[in-house]
Amino acid sequence: MTFPWGIWFEPTQPVTRIVDLARLAEAEGASVCVVADEGTERDVYVTLTAVLVGTSRLVVGPAITNPFSRHPVTTAAAIATLHEMAPGRVWHGLGVGGSRVLEPLGLDPPRPYTALNEAVEANITLLSGGTAGAARLGWFSGEVPLAMAGRGPRTQALAADVADWVIFSAKPLAALRDDAARIRAAGDASIAWSAYLAYSDEERRRVLPHFTYMAVDAPPGIRAAAGLDDATLEEVRSRMLTGRLDEAAALIPAGLVDQFAVAGTPEECAATIRSHRDTFDLFLLPLNDEAAAEDHIAASAEILRAAGEDPA
Repeated sequence: MTFPWGIWFEPTQPVTRIVDLARLAEAEGASVCVVADEGTERDVYVTLTAVLVGTSRLVVGPAITNPFSRHPVTTAAAIATLHEMAPGRVWHGLGVGGSRVLEPLGLDPPRPYTALNEAVEANITLLSGGTAGAARLGWFSGEVPLAMAGRGPRTQALAADVADWVIFSAKPLAALRDDAARIRAAGDASIAWSAYLAYSDEERRRVLPHFTYMAVDAPPGIRAAAGLDDATLEEVRSRMLTGRLDEAAALIPAGLVDQFAVAGTPEECAATIRSHRDTFDLFLLPLNDEAAAEDHIAASAEILRAAGEDPA
């Protein structure tokens, strides 16, 4: 029997197509659909609304939004509005945001963790019927699970303490077990693990450009281990932020796929996920590719089904 899984869209394609792909994922067994808040891409809340209307049971939410490009109070109101539309089918999702969303907006927050902490507190208060400053959502009634994402230890500790879900994204596979154990020891939060599936040479080539985001925003230790010096990193950043992902990918080691993705044959990918089954409660499949999205969803769903089975 397969385990819960969902799909994670970066909204780089028309909303109508995202809805069609969400329907396909739902038919293949997905139970969750989260959408990135990237600022210059399609609006996250318009997209989530369309997915809610266009599917029958998918739980939706932002993965993630941040305290800088959107005010925490208006974020809480947006989440409450989604919940009003479809009670029980909405998650919240908060984090500090990354270079791709903040830099095009000219944002360079001096104290990102402090701002996130304050935003989390305000959102929990507002969505629990309380008052944050002068704000109150007097029309809202319900409960919305909170998911948090972040690579730093303070953010992950906060998430383990106050969130319902901790999202692991762009995490080295070798670190997954220890990091999951730390989260489980710190609180009751469930773990959603997001990892690219590189089950063929074509998929390895396809996913590498998306690790440019990881390279730019990763902690210094991870960048150093990957062999990325400061000069190379700035070249990667420049190309990434101007949409030249293939050029950016040419500057990073291809071996990052083996460190950060689930790679190998489909059978090997299923075995890798199965061997880590005790470290996560939900698997999130990232989807950025436009041309081969339908085939990728179908192939990935088959791998995930196989991962949920006991080996012969």
